[in-house]
Amino acid sequence: MSNHKRGTATRIYNKFEHWSVADCDCTLCEHYETKGKLCRLEKCCIADIKEEAIRREAEANQAQAIIT
Repeated sequence: MSNHKRGTATRIYNKFEHWSVADCDCTLCEHYETKGKLCRLEKCCIADIKEEAIRREAEANQAQAIIT
């Protein structure tokens, strides 16, 4: 067994930063019913995350349009 303390020299690569619009697809949600094609919730449980993802993607598209 090693005497090395776990985590003291650990680097995390590919650290999660934010959700994409594709990650917020309703069909991936556990509350979405595939047969009725409906969400069982009255209010989306990730609405704030989805809005942030849409905003980030719009900003990225605007920046890309300015560059080209």
